[in-house]
Amino acid sequence: MSLLMNVLRRTGAGVNRLGRALAPSDAAWNGATKALLLWILVLIGVFGFYDMLADFWIGKLLGFLVILGIVLVATLVVQLLYWQFSIQPLSWRLTSLVAVLLGTLYGMALWGPPMGFVPPLVMVLALSLTFGSLAALRATGWRPLRSIPTLVGLGAGLLGLASGAWFIIQPPEDVNPWLETYVFEDRTLDLPNPGAPGDYTIETASYGSGTDRHRGEFAKAATWKTRSVDGSKLVDRWSGAVGWARTKYWGFDAAELPVQGRVWMPKAGEGGKGPFPLVLIVHGNHGMEDFSDPGYAYLGEHFASRGIITVSVDENFLNSSTADIINPLEGGIGPENDARGWMLLKHLQQWRDWNADPKHPLHDLVDMQHIALIGHSRGGEAVAVAAAINGLKHYPDDASEVFDFGFNLAGVIAIAPVDGQYNPRAKPKALEKISYFVIHGSMDGDVQSFMGLSQGSRVDIRGAGESFKGSYYVEGANHGQFNTRWGRFDYGRPMGWLFNTKDIMDAEEQRQIAKVSFSAFLEAVLKDNRAYLPLLGDPRKGAAWLPDQYILANLVTGGRQLIADYEEDMEVTTTSFAMAEIAAANLTKWREEWASLKWAPLDTHVAVLAWDAEVEQDTASYGFEWTAGSLKLGEDATFVFAAADAGEGTKPKGWESPEGKDEEDEAADAKEDVQEDKPIEPLDWTLVLTDVYGNEARLALSHDAALYPQVKAHTRKLEMLASIEKSELVWRRFAFPVKDFMVANPDIQPTALVSLRFEFDKSKAGAIAIDDFGIE
Repeated sequence: MSLLMNVLRRTGAGVNRLGRALAPSDAAWNGATKALLLWILVLIGVFGFYDMLADFWIGKLLGFLVILGIVLVATLVVQLLYWQFSIQPLSWRLTSLVAVLLGTLYGMALWGPPMGFVPPLVMVLALSLTFGSLAALRATGWRPLRSIPTLVGLGAGLLGLASGAWFIIQPPEDVNPWLETYVFEDRTLDLPNPGAPGDYTIETASYGSGTDRHRGEFAKAATWKTRSVDGSKLVDRWSGAVGWARTKYWGFDAAELPVQGRVWMPKAGEGGKGPFPLVLIVHGNHGMEDFSDPGYAYLGEHFASRGIITVSVDENFLNSSTADIINPLEGGIGPENDARGWMLLKHLQQWRDWNADPKHPLHDLVDMQHIALIGHSRGGEAVAVAAAINGLKHYPDDASEVFDFGFNLAGVIAIAPVDGQYNPRAKPKALEKISYFVIHGSMDGDVQSFMGLSQGSRVDIRGAGESFKGSYYVEGANHGQFNTRWGRFDYGRPMGWLFNTKDIMDAEEQRQIAKVSFSAFLEAVLKDNRAYLPLLGDPRKGAAWLPDQYILANLVTGGRQLIADYEEDMEVTTTSFAMAEIAAANLTKWREEWASLKWAPLDTHVAVLAWDAEVEQDTASYGFEWTAGSLKLGEDATFVFAAADAGEGTKPKGWESPEGKDEEDEAADAKEDVQEDKPIEPLDWTLVLTDVYGNEARLALSHDAALYPQVKAHTRKLEMLASIEKSELVWRRFAFPVKDFMVANPDIQPTALVSLRFEFDKSKAGAIAIDDFGIE
């Protein structure tokens, strides 16, 4: 017993001596504290320089001070909770907590919880170790041999700083190595380039309240004066300290929202006297003091040269500001996308009045039967809101607000939109019998999920033969370059410095894609010229007009005879068309599910199919069979469907290989192959068309195009910390004309067709999602 007590005493004494030897000296704590204090000043200074000095006003300063106040209060609360358990000096505890909390504000915005907490914590520890160790060495007269623990601390601190710097400055990995083999095939339509300027001379104008405090073109220099509108029932949080600050800056409140816009017009008499179609463009959320509406001049000029009156609408007063943090419990006036959409319709009311007024210069110059809306980011949802409430008699959230709109909206374009901020009656917005086009970029660092696909799924064009809906997903495009004022950084600096801008495409090329695709859309919906419509479903139809960029496109027309959209029931063999059914064999996966994007549901059911030659030796197949003569078929018909790589493994549940690997092991191996940049082959299979006489015609999927893997993106540096998925399901349209099958087998009878099946005979394994199989 005495021996055990002696050992325990000696062990305790040794631990105490070790603790005293390793305990930082006062000089070390002072050095660490000073380093952290300097780091805090750097964070505050950089944020203040980029956010405060740009468009400075007192509201920004107050909001900034509130942020600092919250950080200091949180620091004191944490300090009080654990001070009695801590051996660190008070000065270091306070500065370290302030530094971590300030850094976390950046980290959470960039990488999300919980990993957004890691970089500021590592930075605090590395700075403390590095400069604390240096201060300790200095205090001992720079005698390192007597300060081995200090040298270890210095090495650890420098390693932490160097590792962080290395992760930030290293080139991003190539997450889409298969793009090296992709060829943007030229199938350009025999038509003039819709991305080229038109023949009209452009006239510019502006309209506004006449009293705008910050922009002369909406004040005394406004071409036409407008009446303000009362939006207080739609913007219900323009109140309190936040409302006071906004009113202080703008000079008005929610009851007097100005109707203001920049106008580009074709000069009447040159190629036509009018009336001209009308397009309104609205920006999304951005710092309200950094005005967003001038950023679409490139579209305004382009459309006007092609005979379309274009307006860039001012809704900057609905945008956010650092001043909103004056009341951190509210955080601004949002959600406000219903107000953004309503404002667009109030603009159209103003244009309707001008067009009807014989005394106004715009009298009879506007074709109010051909109107389209374009919106970016929150504006992308706003245009959908405008289309949804356009035909209503009352505001859904407050029926005392009476509507009198009813405009002939022919089409809506959404640029990298959000979705779901405004859901009347707590249901997602559904649109009917209106054409819809959405564009998004894989390198979008703000709206990181293709949310516009969800809204597109809820656009019902069945039976609307002239209506259509389409999408472009542009590899390399970001959020901001669609607006020349927003640019390459999808977050403002200094946070923008931590974005991966290397993989973002050239700004002018990104905007060229917008000009070409938007013009093709507007030609169809505003000028009844559908010749460019194929371009929206297949960018190769405009390869000569577009940059050499990978673009995933989908197009669905209102005249499509749907055979399967997977919305009918739970039985996987039934179809949307009553006289058809589905048959399959040897698949390793076969299910119908409610698909999801990174951030939200896709709002549609899809079929998920997988095959794997290692599991099933016989060729897998999946096909559609229908009663002869039940569909409108002939040599001019085209079979169409949307498909995407499913982004999942091909092994069935419960499967185990001869080597003892299960489906999870195989999925991990496949992921490792991608990380090691092993070649990834695009998927290919055979489409087999059969007629009632047993004749078969076969075409490879690659007759149209092979199916490539999901596009991955690293929008941020230190991407390994991000909580969001790197890719998501994005549709590509596939089209197979019956005439092409007839070339493959001249005996096939186009009016007597009874089935089309997929034979998965080319790629050994694959997992896909398909939707909207039908005939156009």
